[in-house]
Amino acid sequence: MSRRLTKIVVLVLLAVMLATLPGLAGCAEEKEKTPQITIGVLTDFTGVASFAVKQLVDAMMDYFRMVEEEDPIPGVKIKFITYDTRLDYARTAPGYVWLKGQGAVMMNIINPADREILVDRFVEDKIPVIGSQTLPTLMASGWDFSFSSSNAHETEVIMQWIMDTWDYNTLGMPKIGHLGYAHVVADYHQDGIDAAMEANPGKFDFAGFERSPMGTTAWAVEINRLKDCDFIIVSAVGPMMASFVKEARLRGYEGDLLSGINAFPGYWDLVTGAVPSEDLYACFWAGYYPWWNENVPFITDLKEAIQRYRPGEAEALMRSSGPLAGWAMGLFMADAIRRAVEEVGAENVDRIAIRDALADTNMTVEGWGNTWKFTEDQYFLARAERVFEWSIAENDWVVISDWILPASLAGS
Repeated sequence: MSRRLTKIVVLVLLAVMLATLPGLAGCAEEKEKTPQITIGVLTDFTGVASFAVKQLVDAMMDYFRMVEEEDPIPGVKIKFITYDTRLDYARTAPGYVWLKGQGAVMMNIINPADREILVDRFVEDKIPVIGSQTLPTLMASGWDFSFSSSNAHETEVIMQWIMDTWDYNTLGMPKIGHLGYAHVVADYHQDGIDAAMEANPGKFDFAGFERSPMGTTAWAVEINRLKDCDFIIVSAVGPMMASFVKEARLRGYEGDLLSGINAFPGYWDLVTGAVPSEDLYACFWAGYYPWWNENVPFITDLKEAIQRYRPGEAEALMRSSGPLAGWAMGLFMADAIRRAVEEVGAENVDRIAIRDALADTNMTVEGWGNTWKFTEDQYFLARAERVFEWSIAENDWVVISDWILPASLAGS
């Protein structure tokens, strides 16, 4: 037999022997059979909101990456698939259909307006969906699990804080204005302003809602209309928000500028890059999460994960709110999946099992204003909020209020 033929025969025999070894064959078969939980992510990856949204999604995925490395969910693998809406609502439904067709058994759809479009499909398809903030139309669906209260609740908190801190005896009624953009999210913020004014007659002088087209960068008309306000609530995001703050100060507006979680904390680097630091006085926002300078395990763990997975971006990420929201979302999603596996077994986890586990969420996380728990008619977790103020001296946001529960959620 030739040397070449002998080598071929040996290789064939070796392959046969390896294929028949029970240990190795069993490992390969076990790996193939590991159940996979596919999570579809439908959001704006390249549009006007993408700056903060990408940070949120990265942090959420990093949380699952950390779980896989340090404390894996037994018996399952987690897979993420994504679809970019570009903040174009014509892409919302097709994106949902595509993700469902790729086998998603749960979805993460951050924008509440996207979820409002799709909420009937969640129920029909029995797909549990996790999102950021809720809406009145989503609260009781039973399949939409929002992380926090709505944009309207944010502005309720802002208006409550104004009432709590304003000197009515000396100054009379505060004059309030609202600067938003041509987007339904701005309308949600206005709903909260309207609710606060209706519930507190005689407490506010409302100058109006300036709702500008997407992409606006010149604000002379809007600033002229709002220049006499004591407070301007800003619900525009991204470059629009930054350019408004810059021009408002350049044109001499010296009053307070306030936002919810979307505008200032999500895109503050855009502001600090455009506005001289000495002009960043009297800037505030209301939100539900702890900030980076607070000494709680939630923040410590997130900082460690950022240094581990994204060291080159760490400095910028730890100035933004996106990772805070994403880490929290990953925390409660992973907890629910783990409990679903424990309840029905890894091989039996399906949409229903995940939905039931999400509904049973009951977590106490240090640094947050309330227990993370859903109710039968309010499927969102974070309710209580605090107000933060930008400190020029500390070059950071500092907490300036106690926890505030929106008036419409009192007793919930």
